[in-house]
Amino acid sequence: MAAHGREVGVFMGWWERLCYSLGIKLSPDKQAFAKEYLDDAGWFLFSQMSLLDQRHSLRVARYIVRKAAFQRGIADLKELVQAALLHDAGKIKGEILWLYRLPVRLVRDLLPRGQKRWAVRDKSRSFRYALYVDLVHATRGAYMAKSLGLSPKVVSLIKRHHDPRPNFYEPELALLQEANSRN
Repeated sequence: MAAHGREVGVFMGWWERLCYSLGIKLSPDKQAFAKEYLDDAGWFLFSQMSLLDQRHSLRVARYIVRKAAFQRGIADLKELVQAALLHDAGKIKGEILWLYRLPVRLVRDLLPRGQKRWAVRDKSRSFRYALYVDLVHATRGAYMAKSLGLSPKVVSLIKRHHDPRPNFYEPELALLQEANSRN
């Protein structure tokens, strides 16, 4: 079963990249789901993300909606879903080429100190700039969300979605991190 799931994931990654390269937008039902939780400012941020990031964020949000029904301590599901939809808003469309996505992820997961050392804020160094965008996207996305007036809770969750788990249990952050890592 796990092998089949991996094959589907590889296929969907290929399919999403093809859709992105052809300029295909989200389906109306996926747009409706996002708009159900986002106000105009949130939708603006969401629409600045690449199609790949939008689809990933939708999977994260739907995972949260499914899991939250069985989890205690979720104070405000709507804010948590907003954070899920916008957690990658700091990755603006076109800043990370699709061919760099996997290498950037591998560097982040396997060589985090290397990512900090190699990341540069210079768009002419495209792979190193992609490392930079990935490195700062949480802080950058939180800043953008705060600037547009989103709630402090949403801003905080966006900013901390890649942080190490805190010593105390914070159910919203834990669920967002779980959903992000599984989708």
